[in-house]
Amino acid sequence: MTETHVTTRPAAAASRRAFFRPILVLLWCFLALSAAMLAFLAALTSLGHAVDIAIWIRCSFVLASSVILLLLGVFAARGSRVSWVRLRIIAPIVVLAVIVIVSIPGFLPDWVRIEQAVCGALVLPVAILANLPRAGALFRRDA
Repeated sequence: MTETHVTTRPAAAASRRAFFRPILVLLWCFLALSAAMLAFLAALTSLGHAVDIAIWIRCSFVLASSVILLLLGVFAARGSRVSWVRLRIIAPIVVLAVIVIVSIPGFLPDWVRIEQAVCGALVLPVAILANLPRAGALFRRDA
């Protein structure tokens, strides 16, 4: 009887890791794009171009959210139910925030709005996948 638990546990972990693989790829891309944007802003500033403080703040928040989402995704892929629940909640909030920020006319330059929209497009599938019923089936409920 203990053999059944030994064989099902690695199978469940492998299944969970396979399910989270595309989520982690998307979140790594989100992190890379956010970091590249901040590096680009630093390069612009060092070349003497004025960059509005709102752009710096917004891009810093996006980078912070990408780090948080990636950590939650990694921990969820390793089996943390709490991290999965937080990922389910935070990813749609990030998508909503991006939609609101991008839709405000004149708030950000077009090139920043495009970058923000791409970030939102990377997080949208994460929000969808994390909220699928089969994602919940990958985590045991503690009684």
